[in-house]
Amino acid sequence: MQLCLLSAAAGGAYLLILFGLCFGGVAAAKRYALRRREERERAYIEEEEEQPAPPPAPEQPQTVYYFVEKKRARKSAAYSEPREILFRK
Repeated sequence: MQLCLLSAAAGGAYLLILFGLCFGGVAAAKRYALRRREERERAYIEEEEEQPAPPPAPEQPQTVYYFVEKKRARKSAAYSEPREILFRK
């Protein structure tokens, strides 16, 4: 009887330890990903600040293009005569 209680307690402890390891691993991975993203954003901002701004381009009128679709004609409601289908023997 005592062995049964010890195995259940050991199994419960094993599950708690396994849950803690999994939870800690996921939390650490998310924290690492967040830190990497912040470092990349910070480096990108610093890189933009270092580059001088390009001189302004002279104002030129912008060409505007329009896409025009051709309307499709609707099929007429009148039907043609039915065709006779012949089967050869």
